[in-house]
Amino acid sequence: MDKFTDELKAKKVINRDDIQTFKNYIDKKYAKNQTKERASMLSNTIHHILYTKLEGIPDEYKSSIKVNILKNTFAKNKTSITMYDVFNCCLMENELKTNCTSLLTNWLNLNIDNPITDEDLKSYLGLKEEVKDKLKVKNTDDSKPMVNVPDNTITVENNTSTYKFSNTSLKYLKKLKFNSRVIITFSGIIFLIMFYPISKVAYSMSSKSNFKFYSFKEKSISQGLLQNTSSKFSNAHLPDYMKYKDIDEVKLKKFLTLHKSLLVKEPYFSTIMSVAKEFNLNPLVLFAITGQEQSFVPEDTKFASKIANNPFNVFHSWQEYNTDIKDTSKIAARTVINLSKDMPKDSDPFLWVGKSYAEDKNWGKGVEAIFKDLSEKCK
Repeated sequence: MDKFTDELKAKKVINRDDIQTFKNYIDKKYAKNQTKERASMLSNTIHHILYTKLEGIPDEYKSSIKVNILKNTFAKNKTSITMYDVFNCCLMENELKTNCTSLLTNWLNLNIDNPITDEDLKSYLGLKEEVKDKLKVKNTDDSKPMVNVPDNTITVENNTSTYKFSNTSLKYLKKLKFNSRVIITFSGIIFLIMFYPISKVAYSMSSKSNFKFYSFKEKSISQGLLQNTSSKFSNAHLPDYMKYKDIDEVKLKKFLTLHKSLLVKEPYFSTIMSVAKEFNLNPLVLFAITGQEQSFVPEDTKFASKIANNPFNVFHSWQEYNTDIKDTSKIAARTVINLSKDMPKDSDPFLWVGKSYAEDKNWGKGVEAIFKDLSEKCK
């Protein structure tokens, strides 16, 4: 039953190398911006990644959970954040843990391959509390703390300096009203400490696609992505042909097979289809993006199995951001929806989205041409 925790531990959310990659990209792309502004862009990006992992958790808990994730991982010198870390921080919300077992179970089942029941989760939580109680008894019997931390501090190190945060400060932070400004400030401080200044790392990124990074001071893609779009997802601004519709899956699979696409296989095909339905987006839009970005991921392509995790090249490219097809499909769908919100009337949505989705000026034309071809073939 508790094997679900092994699955969560194996699912990486983000690590220091990922953050360093994002930082390198921001430093190069926005070299003229001030250090503080670039740090804000980095913080913004990290928060979006964490946000995507909290889909299904009520909004009122998300801010606190995100701060706790940072506080209990990177602020304690952990090199990576896993879904298990996210889960544990969800459990720190007593009301969520006590009164929303079914909600937590549903959230877990969205993130694991082997579903569990409410009873499984309750048994796990009960066992965990039992172990905690035994540890408390042992600690009392020994008449001394199990871990001796004289200064009661958390230490964060980078290449040049060591910094300490007192738990008193962190407790004070936790008492603050958790709004976006507090979270941004706190995470910005952490990322500034960890990554500014830091020794230069060689920059080697593909220029084909680009996910933009912005400061929270301006209206931006990332701000839109961090909003809870729910349907859940607001697509009233999209033309009808871009909204979800049933398509001939047999014909689509035949098309992908002719292109030797790995995406015709599972879990890729059904995941893209289900995410499109969840976001009320025509699935051919997502497949068209994979066609433009990665030629539908031919099976004989080197690193095809990795490319298939992120065939949309969200967060710049599959090399820099490589989680799984469910995660990247959702990011791509949300990006298309949010980028098109401020689209002027009578504009071509593909061309409009393309201005921000990619550096290639012909990206929108390419995706639109593939979309029209797929629409014709999948009638």
